Amino acid sequence: MTSKNNKKKRRTKKEKNKEPIVAYLSFPAFLTIVSSSVEVFRKETIGYLVGIKGENKFMVEYAIPYQTAESGYVHATVDMDRVSRINEILSKVSQGQGLEFVGDFHSHTVFGKSPATVVPSNTDLKSTIPGELNIICAVNMKKRAVRWYESRRGILTGTIGEYRIEIGGYYVEQAGIGRKYERVDIKCPAVTGIVEEKR
Repeated sequence: MTSKNNKKKRRTKKEKNKEPIVAYLSFPAFLTIVSSSVEVFRKETIGYLVGIKGENKFMVEYAIPYQTAESGYVHATVDMDRVSRINEILSKVSQGQGLEFVGDFHSHTVFGKSPATVVPSNTDLKSTIPGELNIICAVNMKKRAVRWYESRRGILTGTIGEYRIEIGGYYVEQAGIGRKYERVDIKCPAVTGIVEEKR
């Protein structure tokens, strides 16, 4: 019993000391994620992210929605042949630019009385590719206007028009059943400024 408790304490301590994964969005990437999510409000959107991947850090320069994605209220899917085609094009056109495919984004929307959240669903986790950045843009109707800020949990939050937007990220290190994910802090200084608000 003591041995199990010690292992659990060591694991918890190790997790606390681990450097968080951070994704920085350029203003164009932020704008595309938000606008494509709001455009299909009450359905989901899906797209891919192009940028630079470092150790525990992603720089997202571009977010590009898939034009042929099949979407509904609780899903958005894309043909994997088309994903392969995009990857091939990216590898050729971004040579010398240092840019690469770094992950994907999709939206969550209101469903009945259930508000949208940035928490990945079981379906999201099942289709997640290890090592890639995953961004969720949750769109709800706003109750009051909020200036854009980065929360303590690393969620980028604000309001635009009639909508309250939350952008969160997650990362899966290894494939497997019952995958555990790590939260990714999302930052966009272009919309929040340098100072982070803690709410």
